[in-house]
Amino acid sequence: MRLAQMRIPLRGAPLARIRRTLARLDQARRLAVIAALRGDLASVAADWPPDPLAQVWAACIASRNLPLHPEAVLLASVGRDRYGRSHWLQPAAAGALARLRTVAMADGIALEVVSSFRSVHDQRRILARKLTAGQTLADILRVNAPPGCSEHHSGCAVDLAVPGQAPLTEDFAATPACAWLRRHADRFGFHMSYPPDNPWGFMHEPWHWCFRDRSVRMPVARPE
Repeated sequence: MRLAQMRIPLRGAPLARIRRTLARLDQARRLAVIAALRGDLASVAADWPPDPLAQVWAACIASRNLPLHPEAVLLASVGRDRYGRSHWLQPAAAGALARLRTVAMADGIALEVVSSFRSVHDQRRILARKLTAGQTLADILRVNAPPGCSEHHSGCAVDLAVPGQAPLTEDFAATPACAWLRRHADRFGFHMSYPPDNPWGFMHEPWHWCFRDRSVRMPVARPE
């Protein structure tokens, strides 16, 4: 597979070389490259086995008016987490997160990334794993979005935690870190997506923050 309009193989090409080449393109050509690559990825995804729960996901999306979030194509590293996993966001979101974390640290607030970009394929695997573990679909869909509807697909959403504390629990809402985010995150373009009693039917997720800016392709979820 090649990056459209450039003679650089995607496989085996040094990432730094790809980034330098993209940086030399004007915005129109860069957007054309991204659009073409989306098409390549869609054709690959079309060859995957059909999802046996596709109708279940479609019914959930329709009943809860969930927006679809296209997968990000260009991603920048935002480091590793406590488990050694690498994390990635769209470049604009990655830069904004770096600035947010720097200012937070100056205020004595340490923020750790525990989840970031996630493909639609990975979302299916997470849901399948929970089903295999015996969780019900109703319980799963209070926590996880159907494939195609997770903000993590966009490369703009990030789950944050306090180092040394259990991640992804509502206890995060009572931390000084969450209080700081509520006061300051919007300065950097980040917003809490799922407050208590949110209209999309997800549980309160005080740890989940999403970057929304004109520079990224990120639909804002709006209930009817």
